[in-house]
Parts: sequence; structure tokens; C-alpha cells
Amino acid sequence: MLKLRGLLSVIIISVFISACTTNLERPTDVSYIEKTDLTWQQHLQQLKQIRSYASNGQLGYISPSERFSTRFEWHYKNPRAYTLRLSSTISSASLLIEMHEQGMTISDHKGRQRSERDAQMLLREVIGMDFPLNQFTYWLKGQPDENEDYKVGTNHLLATFSYPIEGQIWTADYLSYHEERQPALPKDILLKNQNQTLKIRVDSWTY
Repeated sequence: MLKLRGLLSVIIISVFISACTTNLERPTDVSYIEKTDLTWQQHLQQLKQIRSYASNGQLGYISPSERFSTRFEWHYKNPRAYTLRLSSTISSASLLIEMHEQGMTISDHKGRQRSERDAQMLLREVIGMDFPLNQFTYWLKGQPDENEDYKVGTNHLLATFSYPIEGQIWTADYLSYHEERQPALPKDILLKNQNQTLKIRVDSWTY
């Protein structure tokens, strides 16, 4: 059985105190516009057309049992084919999370691995994160669930959402965007529920 919790600490412990994990309070001075705004609706349609993409950046995570910050690389093809690599900035240590038809596999840079059909259980047991990776593909690119509660900012982009997943209320605040290309995609995101905080800084996008 793969024992990666100690390795995870090696990967991220030295970079936890970083810009990625500061300013973890939700913003309160945000103005919103109607969801029917034409510019937002056009942007939303553009997001829906991005079905396969990649991004990389920094990720900071806090829960009662875990605190870490790490580099990440995310590659998404479809709900049964995506990868998330967590890596150190000061060593070769890394973890690779792979979703495939048989379930999920988590492996390290030394070739040790563990696989399970229940992806959420594997994330909890190996890494200590209780996080909905299936929703992450939409959250990361700033595409809300249109049937749930979300708000659009005065920049005509997703500003925040709040909705339940498996008994927990998740909120997201989109603090800034990469607006140098269209459609504009998130740069800084703050994700929270009652027990977990995830701060994401996306450095680059490929789609």
C-alpha cells in the first residue's frame, strides 16, 4: 500500500509560508451585475466551448489536518481522463494524481503508486484532501453551475458562487483574471467550505 502522506510534507513544507496562502478572507467590497448581461452570456458560451485545456501555477491548502503549498500542473481532457501534478519548487519530489476509466491512481516520483475506483476516498486517505476534483475543471476556468447560486462582477466575469456538494457548502471568489487573451480565464481564486480553504494562483493557460 502506498504511503505518501510523509512525502507530501517533504514536497510542500518549505514553501507553505508564501504569497499563495496569504489574504485568505473572502472579499466584501464587490459589486455585481445581472446574470442576463449580454457580455457575460457571451463569455459563458465561450467557456463552455473549452472542453480540453491545461494550466499551471501555485496552490495553497488549509484544513484542520493539513496545511501545504505546492506548484501544480493540471491537464484535463474529459471527466474520466485528467491529471493533477503537485511538485516542490526546491527538489524533484512530486505527486501525480491521474483519473482514468478504472478510477484514480496516485503515484510519486519514485514510482510508488496506489489505485482505487473511489477517487474521493483515495484523495482523503493518501493526501488528506476532501475536495471535489470532478467540479474542479469548471471551477478553475470560472464556469459556474447555472442551476446554483452565482454572481457576475462588473467586469462581466464570474465573481463568486456558493452551492452544496455532498453536504458541504463550497464558496468561490474570483479575485483576478488573465485578461490578455479571450476568453479571459481566472488568475487568483479563493475556494472555501466550513473546514477547508484553497488558494489558487494560475500562472498560465493552454486551450
